[in-house]
Amino acid sequence: MNRLNPADDMFLKMNSVRPNLLLTQAAWVFDRPLHRDTWLRLDDHLAHGFAARRIRKTRVPFARPWFDRPIERLPVVFDEQPIPADGYLDWLRDKGDAPLDLFTGAVHQLAIAPTASGGQIVSYIASHGTCDGGGTMVALEDALGRLASGAAVSWEESTGRLVGTTPAYGRGRLRSHLSDSRAQVKEVRNAVRSAWQARKVTEPPRNPRPAEPRLNLPGEWTPPNSIVDVSLADWTAVAKERGGTVNGLFIAVSMGLLGRSGRIPDGATVRVDIPHSVRTGPEDPRGNAMSGLPISATYRSNARTDLKEIRAALKAAGTAAHDPANVPAMAQLGPIQMLVPAAVVPLFVSKGRSPELLTSNMGPALNGISSIDGIPAAKVVLRAWMRPVPADMFRQLEAGLHVTCANDDDTITLSVTGEDPDRFPTRAVQQALIVDELDAWGLKPTFWGS
Repeated sequence: MNRLNPADDMFLKMNSVRPNLLLTQAAWVFDRPLHRDTWLRLDDHLAHGFAARRIRKTRVPFARPWFDRPIERLPVVFDEQPIPADGYLDWLRDKGDAPLDLFTGAVHQLAIAPTASGGQIVSYIASHGTCDGGGTMVALEDALGRLASGAAVSWEESTGRLVGTTPAYGRGRLRSHLSDSRAQVKEVRNAVRSAWQARKVTEPPRNPRPAEPRLNLPGEWTPPNSIVDVSLADWTAVAKERGGTVNGLFIAVSMGLLGRSGRIPDGATVRVDIPHSVRTGPEDPRGNAMSGLPISATYRSNARTDLKEIRAALKAAGTAAHDPANVPAMAQLGPIQMLVPAAVVPLFVSKGRSPELLTSNMGPALNGISSIDGIPAAKVVLRAWMRPVPADMFRQLEAGLHVTCANDDDTITLSVTGEDPDRFPTRAVQQALIVDELDAWGLKPTFWGS
């Protein structure tokens, strides 16, 4: 049985408070349309692949929930109204609003629409409750590969074999639950011991969220998202010229955006949270397999962020992360977190804090999904999708900025989501900051929808 881990459990608990708050969305724009049957066949492969999973629970105390094959799926959406270029982002946002259900397995959906220029725009969403971005990439690469090769739809022959199944009802299933229950009790004892030993381990501090300004944003607020393409050759050249790396420049640009918004003052030491994949390889069955790697660097309002400082911080953090003695106490408490009853989850969520700056670089991931059935896409992106919520929720969480990037051989694509409603109230405000920051580095952005 493929049991949930603490990362899976965290998203499951979040889902109980705010259903489908965070999704992963892949999107493609094609210069010419692909046949309807192509999309139906792709959806069949996805529905039998790595991200097609549901969550099941047991009443056996302390035994963890587990993944099983889905019992429901959402249909492919075929829109008929052509989407103009300046409507791409709004259409993609609309397609994220789907009735996903972690407990039936209706956790993904494919949607297709014609573009006003005669091509197609495509959205694929997957619940973060069952798969992180890396898991979504596993599902997409496998499904696209099987589609291109003409392989038959199959659980056993695809990455769907990793999802897991459930023993028949009876003693075998009960024995499995009892065994896991005993193991979890041991894990809790180990977690308490490890947390005590790590009680003096510290992490980079975060900056306080300024109380002002406080904009009037009634009702549900949609975190603005911008997707921007930049020449990879230009990006690489700038990074090299400044003594850094492609990833270092990505972090520096993200810090610059946060600073330009007014969220942090000149000279502030910024905490940057970097998701780090702990997926062990192609046979790793985990839905969510990420840990955090925090670093800190200095923001200067009148100068570009020092790429050498970022490079050194990344190296030091990477070295420290490989030593269990450097794992902070809170990060050791996953087994205890899994025992928190549903009734008190809202309290824990209300006391939590979101990163002031979250940067996720997936590297050359777009190369693996840039073509569908042999047809190359003109544009590709993999990004986080966030559901509208009251602005006060983001203020309470002290959320800041979430930036992801990935590249193919020619283009680096950034997805920028402003989660501070008083610094990034609209997409127009956000895009003006992006233009100014990239211009300071001598880089030219091309926005999706422009």
